[in-house]
Amino acid sequence: MASTYLYFQPEYVSRFKCDGSKCGAHCCGHWHVVIDAKTYEKYSRLDGIIEHLNPLGKAHVINMDENGHCPFLTADNLCSIQREHGEDFLSDTCTTYPRYTKGFGKFFERSLSMTCPVAAQTALFSDEPMRFEFVEVPEEIHSHGGKIGIANVESTEGFAEHMLEVQVALISIMQERTLTIDQRLIVMGFFCDRLGEIIGDGKFTAAQVPILIDNLNRLIETYESKKFFARQVPRMLASVRFDEKKFVRLILTLFNEIYSNSSRQGRFLNAVSDTLGLNPDENNFVSIRAVSDNFARLADERKIFAERYAAFLENYFVNDLFLNCYPWRFTESIANNFTVFVTTCKIFELIAFSLVHMGLDDEDTLIKFVGWFTTQTTHSVDVHPKIFHVVKKFDDPFELMGTLLEQ
Repeated sequence: MASTYLYFQPEYVSRFKCDGSKCGAHCCGHWHVVIDAKTYEKYSRLDGIIEHLNPLGKAHVINMDENGHCPFLTADNLCSIQREHGEDFLSDTCTTYPRYTKGFGKFFERSLSMTCPVAAQTALFSDEPMRFEFVEVPEEIHSHGGKIGIANVESTEGFAEHMLEVQVALISIMQERTLTIDQRLIVMGFFCDRLGEIIGDGKFTAAQVPILIDNLNRLIETYESKKFFARQVPRMLASVRFDEKKFVRLILTLFNEIYSNSSRQGRFLNAVSDTLGLNPDENNFVSIRAVSDNFARLADERKIFAERYAAFLENYFVNDLFLNCYPWRFTESIANNFTVFVTTCKIFELIAFSLVHMGLDDEDTLIKFVGWFTTQTTHSVDVHPKIFHVVKKFDDPFELMGTLLEQ
């Protein structure tokens, strides 16, 4: 009997079909497309291929043409290697992108990177909440001939399977549409604070797992309770005090740290500068008070945006949470994982609002922004360390919530 594997994934993954003719072969341009050693060996036996490859450590990368596109693309943006030699000749990178697969003990998770325009269009522009499903995946797709690189999430034996339950709980909070996006993030912050108390440093013995699981189940059941939401959530929200000046000061610091050397897609950053009035005066000075005043004057417009684009924001945040395995993406504490997630969410939201404010709100522009932003945060090795560097002073996640989130 053929082996099958249990996968948990957003439903949109099953609907996704890669088609370079629809997206302009976005994944084949301006990237370092890595060719693994086994694929290079296959390519070495074919004419007209290896001269387009450059060594990179133990592997190779494709040299893009003068327009920044893959030299193996046909006129209709399809892959000539796949067309002439079959899918088995594709590299690991080209076989798997934009799919991401992670192993949690006996089951696996699969999702798509929003750097792919077709994936972004499929996943983000629905008014319905992102739905998830369990599917059984056959061996040939699970491993794809050994090409699927599965990142196993490490944990004490017997606990990994229960990480899914925590993710589902966080997704449920993120999709709680009786609350605003910021309110959901506040509730998530309280959940992660308690989760951190339960898990501690993550070092526990197999004998401690049953107690840990029992505590997790209690936490999840509490946050699923309608009575809890009716009685406790209003208290949570009332305990967080938003400070516009602190928000502006932190955002300016983050933008300066993350985007100071960014030139590509400058229109996205320019939209923020024009919206908030970040352009310096003749003395190269930006007034925090003036920017804070501008931000405050936009309160009604920001509220309208948050309501109109709530589903778009929600779907992106849910996908980012799931794809990046929050709150376990980084080896730091649960609180630090939450800190990076909520900070990333607010940067995304501010840029998206600025684009809408400037009239750059057509679907094509938003998809390009999503691709650019995801590239910055998912594929860049230094963005998250920069975020950690800026927000590390917030030892208390509740202080950060008061700085970033409007209840």
